[in-house]
Amino acid sequence: MAAYTIDSLTVKDRILLYLSRFSNIVPGQTFNVPYDVTQDGIAIAVGITRAHVSIDLKRLYETGMVTNWRAHQKGQRAKRLVYSITDGGKARAEETAVKLRANGIDVDAILRRPENTVDWAALGASDRDAFGKVCVMRIPVPAELFDKESVKSLRPDSSGRIFIPSEVARRFLDRASPAEIGGWNSWAADYWMQEGNPQERLYHLVEAGRKAEAGRFACLRMNELLSNPNEDLLRSLNLIGSDYRYEDILWMRSQVAYCCRNQEELRRCSRELGKLKSPREFLTEGQLEMLRKDYRSAYGMAEKAYEFMHDPDSAVLMSRTKVRMGDLAEADRLAAEACEAMRRLGEAGAIDEILKVRAEIAYRNGDPDSACALLGKAEAAAPDYRRKDLHSLCEAVRDPDSAVVFD
Repeated sequence: MAAYTIDSLTVKDRILLYLSRFSNIVPGQTFNVPYDVTQDGIAIAVGITRAHVSIDLKRLYETGMVTNWRAHQKGQRAKRLVYSITDGGKARAEETAVKLRANGIDVDAILRRPENTVDWAALGASDRDAFGKVCVMRIPVPAELFDKESVKSLRPDSSGRIFIPSEVARRFLDRASPAEIGGWNSWAADYWMQEGNPQERLYHLVEAGRKAEAGRFACLRMNELLSNPNEDLLRSLNLIGSDYRYEDILWMRSQVAYCCRNQEELRRCSRELGKLKSPREFLTEGQLEMLRKDYRSAYGMAEKAYEFMHDPDSAVLMSRTKVRMGDLAEADRLAAEACEAMRRLGEAGAIDEILKVRAEIAYRNGDPDSACALLGKAEAAAPDYRRKDLHSLCEAVRDPDSAVVFD
């Protein structure tokens, strides 16, 4: 049998080997998908042009080896086409990896391009500084930010942006000092402040060790950050610690955890809020019970929270639990109470949740038309990350043959 060599590999095999490294990327994941799994990221890692990788990805998609969807790349509002490997693709990649190892070939070396191998000793101070700044970035940045001489070893893409694959960046950063890495992250945090990207700014403030400043920034931009809850944001909030307004940071963590259905983190936040004797403990505990589908316990905790805070979030949770328990009249009364609490506090953040509860009440009362009207209003009022689900829910309500799930 002929030996299996690097020359035996097709571009498709290289792509599958590369995508098999990203098993944590879930098909359909909407937010904070890394640049690495875009066409540009794959092309850089595999060492071919974007046009070439597009052709091969299309063929892999047609044969069921990869899947694709449009998602928000980390820190960006616009969606891009991203890819993940299927079970069939994983099996093919593993077969290829076994053949390579059997012939003494380092699988990791397959995807290392010579131009992406950094000789630390050969870099001058300004070159190292420019390279480090790009390495800590999680998304591409304009090449115009850097002196042309300092980034001559970096190749901007067709849009004039620079990005270094995560594996190359990790190898480079392993050689840097903590002070250098902190400085580069501080530069990145200031860049994202100018660009108006709060989640990326928060991430880099934390990575730079500026945790008290990160806490102040998170509290200042709380509503904006909570409009895009995700596990990446949860990690940043976790790393802030108790340096600044710990109760408010815990509250943010709990609400992100609730939206991400992360019961373990929600439980931790509830316990910490309890140690601070915060009434928010009862609401987070109620949300935890809601995720566990223990609606009676969830109602009891939400009721306790409302006794202390008279806030719309607690009233909404009470209303939702009453819907689940079949008490639609009481659920409707509580939804009205949530509206009143919202008006009293001058906050509109819960309006889409109130409208969604009322839509469910209308649907359960046999009035799908009113339910659709309310869901349409909820979609218009909701933050971006909720709108797709509300739209799909409205479509399901319109279709008499669809299974309608309001959770």
